[in-house]
Parts: sequence; structure tokens; C-alpha cells
Amino acid sequence: MKEYKIAIIGGGPAGMIAAIRAAEILGPKAVCILEKNDSLGKKLLLTGGGRCNITNSTPIHDQLNYYNKNKNFLKHSLYTLPQEKLLEIFEKKNLEFHTEDNKRVFPDSEDAHDILDILEEYLEELEVDIYFNCPINENDIEHELNENMDPIFEIENDKISLNASKVIVSTGGITYQNTGSSGDGYRIASKMNHTITDIKPGLVSFNVDDFLLKTLSGLNLDDIEVSFKDKKKKISVKGDVLISHFGLTGPAIIDLSNKLIEKSKFSLLDDSLNEIDNIEDAELFTNRISIDFCPSLTEEDIKSQITKDSPNNGKLSIKSYMKRFLPNNFIDYFLMKIDINPKKTMANITKKDKNKLAENLKRHIIVIDSLETDLAKVTIGGVKSKEMDPKTLESRLVEGLYFAGEVLEVAGPTGGYNLQIAFSTGYLAGQEAANSFNN
Repeated sequence: MKEYKIAIIGGGPAGMIAAIRAAEILGPKAVCILEKNDSLGKKLLLTGGGRCNITNSTPIHDQLNYYNKNKNFLKHSLYTLPQEKLLEIFEKKNLEFHTEDNKRVFPDSEDAHDILDILEEYLEELEVDIYFNCPINENDIEHELNENMDPIFEIENDKISLNASKVIVSTGGITYQNTGSSGDGYRIASKMNHTITDIKPGLVSFNVDDFLLKTLSGLNLDDIEVSFKDKKKKISVKGDVLISHFGLTGPAIIDLSNKLIEKSKFSLLDDSLNEIDNIEDAELFTNRISIDFCPSLTEEDIKSQITKDSPNNGKLSIKSYMKRFLPNNFIDYFLMKIDINPKKTMANITKKDKNKLAENLKRHIIVIDSLETDLAKVTIGGVKSKEMDPKTLESRLVEGLYFAGEVLEVAGPTGGYNLQIAFSTGYLAGQEAANSFNN
């Protein structure tokens, strides 16, 4: 039976960086990765549309505000491996980076393979053993005491047989299952008495049952605000919205989806952590979202502007006038939905028309038919944060057991934040697991 100081289950971004950091401290042949696929980093290669949006340059102290109840849990991880320190790992191998809109950071090569190649180069240099095609389930791990009465993990199945003093679980979530993320980590954690919060698809798009809206597929609505109501509170996101062949997507919709799904009572897994088939029937907190096309104006501002402009634009059609507020290709759809004749001139506009235009420019209601779960970018929910030490990511329940990456219950907005979480938590778990041998 082989023996390692640290065994890492899952070879995604969190698992690879955990192995690299641990091996830097412990030396060659002390660390192994157990990967269920025939290669590492399958999901990593899909990030940023294959371009790898590796992180976001928003300062960490501002990023933490995105994580609400998990803010304090993530703080130590993100400050241990902040963006600049993460990028330095790759810059040492001569890979350069640039920042795009919304502070998204990409490699200059715009190829996720370059990120993966460098991680694999480090793993080889540090002599980390990697076992491919080696899935590990909850029944393959036993936590026991060795002859010296020290806790040890015995991992054994028809593919592998080894002992490890520490185990880091970095198996990912349950979205993009063709990359190997199928909830294995939740079942491992559950068997070891950890609580698994509701598992939900994160960063999703919305299916909208509106044929005419879908005919506008490809149209981008820039710098608008989308929101929904939580009692008297408005929960909103500003950004771009893209109309697609199934409904609505784009950064603002995808980020709003996390906020909506977090408040919705459903899970992708049942009480036994088996996948549920009828996720399409999930009951959302609300199926009505509101679009504000003019977030910098109030409703009264819009009505006043229309009143001011009407005398000098009497012969202008309402359709032509609305170009001041909306993309040209969207105007016919908008006016049809609110039942205003696009050919009516500004000279004939009524007070009722003004009110209707202003109200819908600020609060245009879209009804969500369902979630586009097949395109979910992350998993919301996972191993409960309170059951881990945030300064080490070691379990408070099982000595020597650590968790990192998407298997954790934390999830961030789109734009590189989730990959940063994976790298930061993986780095911290690998570092602290390795340092524990010196304590």
C-alpha cells in the first residue's frame, strides 16, 4: 500500500494549486492527486469561453461584500492568495495577463490551455503523483488510527490503495457534469458527518416563454438594471443583458440568477444526495423580474423629458422618439408589449401614454418560465462553512480532512470571482495541510 502525507481528491483548479503549494512545503512524492478523468482541469478549459477568465481585479476588500454570510469565511483564503499573488505564479512561467471590461483578467494568449499547461508543469517539477481514471466515492475512504494512534485515511478501491495523513477534497460541484463534477465530494463529506446545504445551479440564464422576444436573439441591452422584489426590498444587478434563443442571458441576468436562486427553496439533490430529475419544476422565489432601461433617470425625469421634447418633435413618431431610450431593434417589441401604437406622433401623445412609457422604461416586467440549468456555470451550496476552520479549511469534525473549491457552499458572481475562490481556497488548504506536519 502506498503512503502519502497528503492525498487530494479532484484535479481541478483548487486541487492542482493545493498540490503545488503542499509539495513546495513537503517536497517530492509527498503529495498525490486522485482524478476521476483521464486528464486534469477539464472544467478549467471551459472558463471564459475557453479564454480563461482567471480572476477579477476588484480589490479583495470590495469582493468580500459579494459573499454576505460567507464573507468572513472567505476572507483568510482570499488574502492568503490574492489576485496579484495568483498571477505571479503564472508570470514566473512567462505568461502575461490583461484586464478587460468589468475588471475581468485573462491571459494575453486568451487560451485556457496555457493556464493548465503551467499548472501541470509545476506539478511535474514538484514530483506530485497523479492517478488518472481514479474516481473516489464515499465508501472508498476510511478514517482510522495507525499503530502510533495518529489519525490516517485509508483510500482503497479497484483502482488505488494508499494511506494518507491528510485528505483535501476538491471534487467540484455538480454542474458541467461531463467534466466530472457529479457531487462526489458532497457524499464524501456527508459520510464524515458534514452538513450539505441545498445544492442549486448557479449563474444561470432564464428561459422566457415569449416567441416575439426570442426573435430578437442576439440583441444586447447595455448598462441596464434587472431586479426582483423581496418583500419591500428590491434586489438588483446592473450590467448588460443579452436576448437569446431561449430568453435572457448576459452578465446582469446571470448575476441576478444567483440572488434569486439563493432565495428559492429547492435542491438538485435529495436527502440521500442523489440527483433529482425534475429540476425544471423547481419553484422559484419569484418568476417575475423587472428591467430598468434607464437606471440613471427617475420615472419623473422620463415624463418631464417627454413633455419637454414633445412640442419640438410633433411630427416625430413615438417609435422614432424612443431611440433616445432603447436600442432601435427593441422598440417595436417594447411598444407592442405596452400597447402603444408606434406610428402615433409626439403631437398626439397623451398623459396616459407618457405614464405608460415612463413606467415601463423603469419597470418592464418579464416572466421567467424556467431556469436554463444546462448552462449553469457554478454550483450554489455545498459543505457547510461553519463546519470548517476558515484559517485552514480543515474540518472541525474530522481531523486531517480539508475542503477547497466548488465543493464549498460559497459561490460568487460571474467575472472571474469563482475561479479566484477555487485557487485561493485550494492554496490555503494545501499550505495549511502541509504546515500541520511541522506543528
